[in-house]
Amino acid sequence: MADFLRIMEKIPKVKYVDFKTIEYKETQLAFRPESSDVFENQSEKIVCRIIDEGYGVASASKIDTQSAKMVSDLALKQARLAEREVNLLPVNPEVGEVEYREKKEFDVEEANEILASLRNELKVKLGALYVRSELVLSHYHIDSTLVTSEGTDIRESSSLTDLTIYLIIRDILQGFASRILGGKGGLEVLEGRDWDYILNELVSRAKDMLKAKLLSPLERGKSFKVILDSETAGAFAHEVAHMLEADTFQGKFFHGLDVYEDFVLEDNPTIPGAYGSFTWDDEGVRGTRKTLIKKGEIGLLHTRLTAKDDEKPGNAHGITHIPRPTVSNVYIRPSDWSLKEMFEDTKNGIYVKGLVKAEVDTLDGKFELVPEIAYLIRDKKLDEPIKQLKVVDNIRSAIQRVDAIGKLATLRPNVEKGFCISEGAPHIRISGIRCF
Repeated sequence: MADFLRIMEKIPKVKYVDFKTIEYKETQLAFRPESSDVFENQSEKIVCRIIDEGYGVASASKIDTQSAKMVSDLALKQARLAEREVNLLPVNPEVGEVEYREKKEFDVEEANEILASLRNELKVKLGALYVRSELVLSHYHIDSTLVTSEGTDIRESSSLTDLTIYLIIRDILQGFASRILGGKGGLEVLEGRDWDYILNELVSRAKDMLKAKLLSPLERGKSFKVILDSETAGAFAHEVAHMLEADTFQGKFFHGLDVYEDFVLEDNPTIPGAYGSFTWDDEGVRGTRKTLIKKGEIGLLHTRLTAKDDEKPGNAHGITHIPRPTVSNVYIRPSDWSLKEMFEDTKNGIYVKGLVKAEVDTLDGKFELVPEIAYLIRDKKLDEPIKQLKVVDNIRSAIQRVDAIGKLATLRPNVEKGFCISEGAPHIRISGIRCF
């Protein structure tokens, strides 16, 4: 770092300079019917970012003094080529070091035993219905440093572990189910979980797919009261948050928004052990909890480039390109409804579980969610399962029609443009949303 600081001091006068280094190690185990694989990858990167009039970025794949000098020269040239002037919101410089230690070190042999045990449990629970499963266990260690011309000098080191389970079964028809879980840490991320419940839920969902039907043509396109499980509600929270990224925000979707009294959408990078947690973002700004939506209040996700005056940065993601505002751990805050109360109050509607896809068009606000499976709710109880359902509506309209929120939220790990995040929510109900 001393060498980097000396190089920084020799750069002709500019608005801002920083050097960021990333050391990355990945181990991935995959159990498939035809193979069992282990993959290891290690890499390092040094990045220089300079603001002259515009923003310039250059990077190299080796961390040393020669590479630092090279990327600083390139970043300065790129900054002078930019067409538009940019400015950073002033922040207090940060100094410090944070290391998230693994409580249980990731060990390939022990990880193999965990995957083999889970696969065997699925086979026992399914018997002759079992066709195949895929279990992919990934472990990452990331060590990053940042020094800036403003005096920031920080280092953050952390490990993450996640597990994805895919399950396929067959009788006359075929059924499938999947689950993703993870967090910060080593193998302790997988300990203490109710694996019997998790696997039983996967098996039950896959079995229900065997008898699932398409939504009736007479009902397709109609509006329903829809209850979203934690996975699909978390995906909904994530897509709403996309609309609140400051660099693409369109006020027309949120002006005069009238939301349910208990509806609160938050982003919080300080949740202990969560997959998207961090101490400092990619601009070296300390992460804080932010309220994005609550009754009478709208907040945006900001970087130092988008924030003005009293707006809070701290959601910058971007290393080899200009940082963008992105979620960390985004979730809908729990309220006080039980799932049983939602069913009883809904009487007739649709319950969706598991996630295939969720997306929103930030230009027109069209929202689409595809669950793994859905169920008709008739007379307050789950009825026949539905496959290939799509929930489609305008995001503004859907936000305003959330009218029930459950008691317990869970976080689902995800990756957003190469960055680890998580999304979560309790069960929620949206009234009058179209299903196809």
